[in-house]
Amino acid sequence: MKKLLLYLITNSQEELAEHLNYQIGQLSSTFDQLIFVTKNTDNDLDDWAKALQDVGFDQLKNYDVVTLMNDSTFGPITEFQAIFDKMHARENDFWGLTNLCAENSVAEIQPYFMTFKDKIISSQVFQDFWTKSSETALTAYFEQAGFKSDVLFDTQNADTKEMLGADFANYNLSAMLEHGVPFLKIEAFAIAALNSTLPAIMEYIKQISVYPTALITDYMTWLDYPDRPYMLNDKLIQISQCPRATTSQTVAIHLHVFYKDLLCHFVGLFDKFVQKYDLYITTDTEESKVEIEKLLVENSHLKEIIVVGKKGRDVLPWMKIHEKLSDYDIAGHFHTKKSAENLWIVGESWRTDIEKQLIEPAQQLFEVFENNPKLGLIIPEVPAYYQSNFGPLPMDEAKMWEHMAQMWIDTDFEIEKGLRRQDFYLMSYGTMVWYRPSALNNLLSIDIESKIPAEPLPKNSILHAFERLLVYVAWGNNFDFRIAHRNNYNGFWANNAPGLAMRQLLSESEESAEFWEFMLSETKDEKVWEVLLKDDSQVWEHLKDSRYEAWRFLRLRDIMRLGWEKMKFIIKKKLGRH
Repeated sequence: MKKLLLYLITNSQEELAEHLNYQIGQLSSTFDQLIFVTKNTDNDLDDWAKALQDVGFDQLKNYDVVTLMNDSTFGPITEFQAIFDKMHARENDFWGLTNLCAENSVAEIQPYFMTFKDKIISSQVFQDFWTKSSETALTAYFEQAGFKSDVLFDTQNADTKEMLGADFANYNLSAMLEHGVPFLKIEAFAIAALNSTLPAIMEYIKQISVYPTALITDYMTWLDYPDRPYMLNDKLIQISQCPRATTSQTVAIHLHVFYKDLLCHFVGLFDKFVQKYDLYITTDTEESKVEIEKLLVENSHLKEIIVVGKKGRDVLPWMKIHEKLSDYDIAGHFHTKKSAENLWIVGESWRTDIEKQLIEPAQQLFEVFENNPKLGLIIPEVPAYYQSNFGPLPMDEAKMWEHMAQMWIDTDFEIEKGLRRQDFYLMSYGTMVWYRPSALNNLLSIDIESKIPAEPLPKNSILHAFERLLVYVAWGNNFDFRIAHRNNYNGFWANNAPGLAMRQLLSESEESAEFWEFMLSETKDEKVWEVLLKDDSQVWEHLKDSRYEAWRFLRLRDIMRLGWEKMKFIIKKKLGRH
């Protein structure tokens, strides 16, 4: 059986994307001849009509099968040859993978994949359609001429509940997999980008298929956005314990030293695990500089110690020194991390996580950089504390947006990409990263010093907004990111976190009881309650004379926004007022 594939490519001027190279490689074992067709019109049928005419209808009669396919899909997800043989063996004259139902008309085969058998190929009807009638409905045209159509997944009677439209190929990836459709529409991943089932779909594909899902993730990063939840597992670097050869790439490290008792600890880690590097240190005072010089007098990696003042924590010092790192292949930004506003264990655990994920596996991470020229940034996994506790809330993240948007505008991108306002931003907690300087230099070059407030910083400062921009600026500069990951957490921590936060707020302590009494006294009037729910300045005003920290009220307020009526019932019941 002689088989021809006409493969329609949208843009033949650029190098084929990796998912298309893979797809074509898989198809080549099924077809005897493959002809690439360049897309010249807005209608696939018109492009195929020209291609078929160029091949010649007399020549086409030499084939038992002619397949028309475009480049709008990922796959094959399932074993394509078996599906092709199955459909060819069925009683049909032409077939596709899915159809598009329309009321009171024939269900049209969707044109991203159509196969014609020899009976229809050799007919005058086939030639007439592609020379005269390609603007008409293809399936109805050939069926009216007496030919029988078929599809792998007939959607005519399928359940469209909760779908945005009746187009299963674009709106229901789950059903496509359920019916064994081997090619999944790229557009479907863009449409379902934030659908809660999409991460499960990606993991299901990994279980039932050999298809490398990273091809989906990598392509959609550039076509869509870099941080979609379904992408994140493919962006993990699983930390291994295998020793690696020391990298030949040039490495610079910026270490901002505020807590000098951690200086030798960090430098010891760099010496042991990074090995070949140049060290640039920033610190707050001349006195600190002198002390650091004494501690590192024999360290051969030290290039420079720069006094930058006390403003801007670790971020502003990084921005002041970044040009010195620009000529290196890889740069690292670190600081002597503590978390002074929390219990000792919070900062200690957080810092240890970063060490285990970024510093100890440094050679493995450098190898990933070397093997992937599009990689611009490696961040650590979410710290254990924020996996077992309540992380950033959407209401708090919203307060960063004005700073984020302005910094995005101020950053000079070669090709502008849009930053999206979200409830959640992918970030390096603590701002410590490995990066290619060209991925972040334009962000590090902007001037934010006048916008940095005095300590203690509010939790929505421009420094917090900067922390959330790194992944997105790298993407804006056409670089991808990866997450250094260790298997030391479990998903039940995250599931437990919202409940844990609520239990802490509803604790049986005397302080908490007084807190609820105060709340109820302030919320007898429903209008006052509404103000407290919406306006942070009013919260601070009401709580300024209370011995309770305002953040506790605000934290409860954020939880209550998701169901405050239920929470009010709980509070009243707790104080015996229900």
